Formats: sequence, C-alpha cells, structure tokens
Amino acid sequence: MPEAKEVFTEIQNRIKSHPEKSAGLNATYQFDLSGESWTLKIANGAPELIQGPAQSPNTTLIASTDDWMNIATGKLNPVTAFMQQKLKVKGDMGLAMKLQGLLQ
Repeated sequence: MPEAKEVFTEIQNRIKSHPEKSAGLNATYQFDLSGESWTLKIANGAPELIQGPAQSPNTTLIASTDDWMNIATGKLNPVTAFMQQKLKVKGDMGLAMKLQGLLQ
C-alpha cells in the first residue's frame, strides 16, 4: 500500500498534468485521515501540497487512511464511500465534487 505522501504527490501531479481542469480554481482542501492531516491548496489552478491542517479550508474530507488510499487509487468509488459513510465532507460539497473530476 502506498504512503499517504506518495498518493498526495500523485494527486498534485495529476492536477498539474491537466491544467485545463483546474483553470481559475481557487480552493483549499483539507484531508483528515487516521492520525494525519494534509492540505491541498489550488490557487489559480496551481496545486500546492502541504502536510498538516489548513488555516481555513473550503472543504474538509474525512476518512480513514486506508479508505482514502482506496479512493485515491480508484479501488473505492468516492460516491460509494460517501454513501457508506467511509468518506465525510464538511464545507463546500460542490468543491468536493470538483475534486473528483480533477483526479480522473
């Protein structure tokens, strides 16, 4: 199983490799996993990855580290995870849905 840092680095690389998907997007995502927090800031479409919690996230996604790894690697559908309460979202749900599009 990959480390959380590897998965978040991959997410950052995916967003960078498809700048048209994130053009004009300004959002701060916080990921609260089992015992660790990560922040993904997107400013004018450019992603920045920070280990630790955000100052004022637009959207916070909460999941166990294992469930998040399965979502990020495509083994678990994010909508299914949300319906099964394996993934919880606080804040802007529209931005959470937009993140799913950025990851594909």
